[in-house]
Formats: sequence, structure tokens, C-alpha cells
Amino acid sequence: MREQPRVRDGTVGAQPLDGRTLTPARVARIAVDGHPAYVTRRARERNLAAARLGRALLERGVPVYGRNTGVGALLDLRVYEADATEHSLRLLRSHAGGAGPLVSEDIVRAMLVVRANQLGAGGAGVNPRLHAALLDALNAGLAPAVHELGSIGTGDITALAEAGLALIGEGRWLGDGEPPQPVRLDQGDAIAFISSNAAALGEAALGCHRLGEVLGAAEAVAGLSFVAANGNPAVFDDRVHAARPHPGQRAVACHLRDLVDGDLASARLQDPIAFRCIPQVQGAARDALADLATVLRVELNAAAENPLLDVHSGQALVSGNFHMARLTLVLDEVRAALVQTGLQSVQRTSTLFDGRVTGLPSFLAGHADGSSGGMILEYTANAALEELRATAYPTSLSNIVIALGQENHASPASLAARQLSRALGHYLTVVSVELVTAVRALRVGGRRPSRPAGNAAFARAAAVLPERMEDRELSTDLELAADLLRAGKLGTADLAADRVNGSPC
Repeated sequence: MREQPRVRDGTVGAQPLDGRTLTPARVARIAVDGHPAYVTRRARERNLAAARLGRALLERGVPVYGRNTGVGALLDLRVYEADATEHSLRLLRSHAGGAGPLVSEDIVRAMLVVRANQLGAGGAGVNPRLHAALLDALNAGLAPAVHELGSIGTGDITALAEAGLALIGEGRWLGDGEPPQPVRLDQGDAIAFISSNAAALGEAALGCHRLGEVLGAAEAVAGLSFVAANGNPAVFDDRVHAARPHPGQRAVACHLRDLVDGDLASARLQDPIAFRCIPQVQGAARDALADLATVLRVELNAAAENPLLDVHSGQALVSGNFHMARLTLVLDEVRAALVQTGLQSVQRTSTLFDGRVTGLPSFLAGHADGSSGGMILEYTANAALEELRATAYPTSLSNIVIALGQENHASPASLAARQLSRALGHYLTVVSVELVTAVRALRVGGRRPSRPAGNAAFARAAAVLPERMEDRELSTDLELAADLLRAGKLGTADLAADRVNGSPC
């Protein structure tokens, strides 16, 4: 069995996993886009040093949680040398007890990316064959079959145990590639491999990356709605936002100034709040995304195992770093921020349908008597908004007590991350409705943005959305709008996780 993955530095498009610098964008490039990955030499060396320390401690008879003891409420039970390797195998098998639907392959692959990188931080210490097999599976385009339910936020031990069974030849692989050769476990490999929140972190990283793409596009849609409603652009003046300089708010105002002509002849002194306060609300979403990116920069590269094998002191340190309170709280913040932006989006859609405000036909209907126009889109937007609101219940308010009270506090990070994935889908629908409505309103009113960036955003949308105004089926329009938003090609803002509040201003 190889002790190093095939892909090396220098391979075209290869993404390094060094245990120090993994980002949500890089997780997405490997897990979703299929870029090859490799573990750097220093990362392999850190894992190997930790593995050697683990073996040395066991040889000296030092109690090391999960390696020569039981786990959870059984931690006081010792495992003797003759049974040690079998104990690791039993631990992996017994913890593979997931239920519910299978997790999508993209998210499972994101979990493998995160775990491979974390092992390179050097706190777990698995045998090099297991580390290499992770990369072989990723580079073959594979994902182990992993169930959705089983994690409570104190380590994704069920999901990782199911992945571990695939790596030793007992589990199931999804995908068309050739599975890696089954790995033989060493003593302690099971606890070292499954002691991680890699599943929640992988899904959160993909959510962070996707949200960065969608938020910039959502701001562009808001700009198109603003022009269609003939809004007052004075609300985007930088002097206003310098007086209350939240980074996201100021960046969104800058983006809107880039999209909306400052000399727009407004129909009103003050617009409804959903138009007047776009920077304040979309900016809060940017700030929430920045908070998530900050937390993930730590968590994706952390040695958060229990026990933590500290090669500098030569000790196995009891650790509570598996607790995901910080990630859960910030994921709750992000979902709540999405609800706020979704509420504004729906209100802008409703306003564009109101002929008393826009001077356009109600519901932007065609000329035939009794035409409904886009009336049904308001229903769809509100239905999606209710689904979005349902995902925003704070998961951090929960607590779980298990293992005979030994594990008596948990923060369900996996649920928080899964709810973000769901929230993004519903938010995309809300904004898709606004985009279809805004483009329709601009066409009916004979308007279009005069600023180059705004005009370009309109042109991209108009190129894919049908022009016909008669009553017809609109589901296809929403699908086309969602595809455009999902690709992140509508806005001019760069919301990559490493510069989420960057702006040209």
C-alpha cells in the first residue's frame, strides 16, 4: 500500500492540503469541482509524528482515551495489548449507526477534504496508509455512503465511522471511480479518525462558499429592482454609511452606487424601507458571512481531536475542542441574516407589482383584459420565504445529554450546517422571483440602468429570461433565474470568503 497519495505539488489544478491554510473556496474546488488534491510533505510529517507518539504512549502503558480505553461512559475500561487492534476495528464498526437519507456526494467529499487537512495539523496521528487512502478516494471522484442522522455536534463520529468502514473495505462507495485498496487499521486509528466534526465543517464550508456567490448576485438584483421602482439613490451616499460604518453595510452601499445611477430622477423623497435600507440589511448578511468565514479559517485547520497528541510535550492531552458551540452560533447568525434579506426581497417584489407605486400595470400584466401577469410569483416568493424562515430556528438553543450523562452538553453543529444548505435553496428561490420581476418591470417600464455595472447585470439577465409578457407558464423563468444566480455571474461584488467585505470604494 502506498503511504503517499499520487497527486503531488505541480499537478495542474492540484489543491494543497497543508493543515494550515484550507479555505471554503478550496474545499469547494476539490469536493464539487473535482480538482485533484494532495497532502503537503510537512502535513504528512506532522501526522506521522503524532502517530509515532501515540504508539510510544501505548507501548509505555499510558492510558490514552479510545486507544487503550473504552469511550464515552466506558472510558474507565482498559483494553489490553492482545486485543488492542481488534478494539480499534470494533470501535469503528459500533459507531457506524447512522440513519435517514444519504448525504449528497459533494458534502461527503467535503468532509473527506476537511478530515484529510485536519490530520495534517498533527493532533490525531493515524497511520499514513489511512491518510493516503483519503486522498486516493477524493482523487478517484468517490464518496463513501454516509447517512444524514447521527451527529450531535460533539464530533461527527457516525458519519466518519461510516466513511472509515468504506476505507477498510466494509462500507459502500458512491461514484464511478476505483475504490482505494482497503486499509488495515493500527491500534488507535479508529478514535484518531472519527474524533472530528469534519462533516459539519465540510457542509458549512460549501455553504459559506455558495453564499458568497449568491449574496453578490442578490445585491445586483436589488439594484435592478431599485431602478425599476425609480428609487431615490441618495440612500447609497457614502457619507450616510461613513456615519455608521459597519463593513458590510458600507460595502453594499458601494456596490449599489456602482449599479445605480446617482442622478436617477426619483419619484419619491423617501422610498419604502425594503428599498431605502438595502445596504443595512444586505450588509448585515455580508457581515454574518464574514463571521462564518473567520470561524471556518480556524476550524478547517484545527487539531481539534480528543485526545490531542501533542508531540512537543510528548503527551496525550484531554481535549474539549470537539465542541462546536462557536460554529453553531455563527451558522445561526447567517441563517437569521438570510431571513432578513429574504423579507426585504419579497417586499420589493410586492412593490414592483403595485401599480400605485410604480405607475406600471398591476402585477406587470400584459395587455389582454384580465391578465394576471406575474401575480403568482408573489405566492411563490412568500412560500419560499416561509420555508426559509423555518430553517432559521436557532439550533444553538438545543442541548443533548447522552452516554449515561458523561456527555451532557452538545451543540448540534451538523443540524446547523444542514439547515444552512436548506436555507440557501429557499433564499435562491426568493431572489429568483425578485430577479424575474425586476427584469419584467424594467421591460414594461422601458427602463434600464445607465451605470455600466447595472446595465451589464440587466443585460445578463435579459439575455436568458424570456421577453414575452402575455400570461404564460413562469416556472421556466424561475429556473433560468436560479441558474444565473447560482453561477454568481450577475453581480460585480467579490464575496470570496477571504475578502467578503472588499469593495472598490
